[in-house]
Amino acid sequence: MKRLACLILLGPLALMGQKKEDILEIQRDLALLQDQVTQLQKSQQDKLAAMQSMLQQTVDVSAKLSAGLSSLQRELDQKLSAEQTQLSGPVATMGAKVDQMSTDFSSVSTNVDELMRRMAALDAKLKDISDAIRTLQAPPPAPPGAAGTTTTGPGGAPTPQVPQMSAETTYNNAYRDYMKGQNDLALSEFADYVKNFPDTSDAPNAQYYIAYIYFSSGSNWTDAAKAFDDVLEKWPENPKTADAMYYKGVALQKAGQKTAAAKTLRDYLAKYPHGDHVDMAHQDLRALAGPSRKQHR
Repeated sequence: MKRLACLILLGPLALMGQKKEDILEIQRDLALLQDQVTQLQKSQQDKLAAMQSMLQQTVDVSAKLSAGLSSLQRELDQKLSAEQTQLSGPVATMGAKVDQMSTDFSSVSTNVDELMRRMAALDAKLKDISDAIRTLQAPPPAPPGAAGTTTTGPGGAPTPQVPQMSAETTYNNAYRDYMKGQNDLALSEFADYVKNFPDTSDAPNAQYYIAYIYFSSGSNWTDAAKAFDDVLEKWPENPKTADAMYYKGVALQKAGQKTAAAKTLRDYLAKYPHGDHVDMAHQDLRALAGPSRKQHR
């Protein structure tokens, strides 16, 4: 009975001792945990300090690099400005010289065009030398009344009949006057030939010379273009077709009909890519397009 009473009295004391040990264990664990947290905080702070130091170093390097780049930019700007100042004078002088050379070349090109056109005209005349020789050797036409009387007038009286000149004689006379420079007379004679003998082999030649007389006058450009066009319309395939087409284009150009002139010259180049006037046709087309290129530039 006494033993039981002792156990009852000592039981709470044992429990209290056990709880105290547990509390001390918990306190030790808390202290250890607090120490670990403190060490972790210290480690984080150290790392943060290191990162801040590295960041500051990066900022410092970036600032130095920016300052260096700014200095380099200023030096480049100064050097470029100096170079531009030094080059502006020579460039302006060179531009003036180029403009002057362009003007000179344009003038030379115009003179060459005119020279080539004259040479082409001379070449056309040289092609007709054989016709000129034949014409100069032909006998003159018979005087009126030389063929006798073949008709009778009123009362049965004979009247002289003036013989009509043949196509060959009419053409030869017109060509002889053309070669002598009597253009007005030749123009009338060629016109009579075309009117009276339109189906002969010399008809397109006669019409061509009508057109060329207008062309060589230096003023009747519209008449010349129309006359050359008659060669092309009435006798599309003849020895003068190519020349007539080219000179029609030139006459239209001289008359100020630039669109029609350009079309005619392009038609000539397309139809006669190896013709006698190909180089001149290209130059004429460039002259027609010249003002637009300058304006575009």
